[in-house]
Amino acid sequence: MPKEEIWIIGTDPPCPRCDYLTRMTHTVVNESGHVIKVKHLSYTDVEAKDLAHSLGLTPGTAKNVAQKVTVDIDWEQVYRLIDHPPISDTASTANACCGTASAQWTPELDDALRPCEQAAAAAGILMTPVLVVGGQVKHQGSVPTISQVRQWVAEAYGKKTTTADEKIIVEVLGPGCKNCDTLYDNVFLAMGAANFKEKFVVKKISDVNYFAKMGVHITPGFIVDGEVISKGKVLTPDQIYEHLQTATRSA
Repeated sequence: MPKEEIWIIGTDPPCPRCDYLTRMTHTVVNESGHVIKVKHLSYTDVEAKDLAHSLGLTPGTAKNVAQKVTVDIDWEQVYRLIDHPPISDTASTANACCGTASAQWTPELDDALRPCEQAAAAAGILMTPVLVVGGQVKHQGSVPTISQVRQWVAEAYGKKTTTADEKIIVEVLGPGCKNCDTLYDNVFLAMGAANFKEKFVVKKISDVNYFAKMGVHITPGFIVDGEVISKGKVLTPDQIYEHLQTATRSA
């Protein structure tokens, strides 16, 4: 995997734990000032399988672990926690919005699935959610704290430098739909083709309050240096390139 990528390996569509970890990671990357692409993979994707196999493991979920080593899990309790999550201060850390799966995550859900996390290695399973930073598996089987994610990102890419504040900020606004993800991917395609990584910082934002502040009422939104370029459109890499080129001339 490219060093400038962070992977979250989970399910498709994302479960509450995978989605929460993905959003938390975006929050940390947004803070970091580094140009890092956050990529969500299904545990059934070839890339996820190749990574797991390189570690002598097979990618899988808590259910896969429970089936393989007969872990005793109260699945009714797990589903109750998903359908009716208890109120938790911790769960407000990530930018959840629009009724996405991340809103159903709580620490209690991880606690209920802890026996599977603890048995995963013995079962030979790389258990979702998996966080891969700079090509190294940093965590698997549960949601780490945001402090841990910040530490791993700093270790892999360095702390935020003063030059990061001088870069032009590109923002992709969206709740995590396919069009939002495609626009986010296209930004990185455009930047890679033009070698713009030294000039821009890319942030993916899912905070609906920020959407309203910027006047983006239809997602995805695309913002360059504080200017709303498009709303509700998936711009192509070529179109994005033109806007980035314009921004560099104006800077």
